[in-house]
Amino acid sequence: MSRVCEISGVGPMKGHRRRHPHSGAWNLRAPKKNHTFLPNLQTVTVRTPEGKVRLKVTTSVMSSPDFQDYCAGVKPLPAHLKKGSQHHIKK
Repeated sequence: MSRVCEISGVGPMKGHRRRHPHSGAWNLRAPKKNHTFLPNLQTVTVRTPEGKVRLKVTTSVMSSPDFQDYCAGVKPLPAHLKKGSQHHIKK
């Protein structure tokens, strides 16, 4: 299960966790541990003419006007997002 927004492509970011503000000579001995910042992903169901599509979307994208147009049906979803699960189709 990937932690990437399917619309914007935002994924986990890496940085340092710091315990307190550092300055001066103490800066060299300050504890800096690695930390992963995860995006705030939510599962959203969008109705399309072909059927319902589940998307993992960040909350910042959910409030954007473009995504609101996708949900309202004003704009069609991009082709790479329309394909749903294909497990029921036999090859």
